[in-house]
Amino acid sequence: MYFVSYGGAAFPDAVIVLDGYGVSIELRGETFINGKTGVTTTTFKTVPDAPFTSFELTLPEGPYSALAANLPAKDHYSLCGQQQLTLPTDITAQNGIEIHQNTPISVTGCPKTKTKAQKLAAALKACHKKHGRKRAQCEKAARRKYGPVKKRKRA
Repeated sequence: MYFVSYGGAAFPDAVIVLDGYGVSIELRGETFINGKTGVTTTTFKTVPDAPFTSFELTLPEGPYSALAANLPAKDHYSLCGQQQLTLPTDITAQNGIEIHQNTPISVTGCPKTKTKAQKLAAALKACHKKHGRKRAQCEKAARRKYGPVKKRKRA
């Protein structure tokens, strides 16, 4: 996806290049940024008459990304762990049929969360640096926080 600025336009157009099966299609969309909410909307008024069922768009991450999500600091400005992400989608086909839906969005590249057993192991490892009563208290607190790890029964 590229942003292309034309003279006199309020916002640059979004151009998405779709390549596959020997065919290349450019989708041009008008971009609008709501000054109050910060929400960016792109409208593709026409789409070439070529069959496609889906496409995947990977956007750069970070504070300088052209398109970013407004996420609170408590989420560490990350989409990882967010529930039910959807993209409002309105499509009007060339034959006049309309589709209005919220398209589910998946997030990839998120680090896996540690299991309770992994968290307990890390906490106990940190406790081993302490000596005497401090070590025992630390281990007791770690076991209380992360719970005992149940051993698997072998079949």
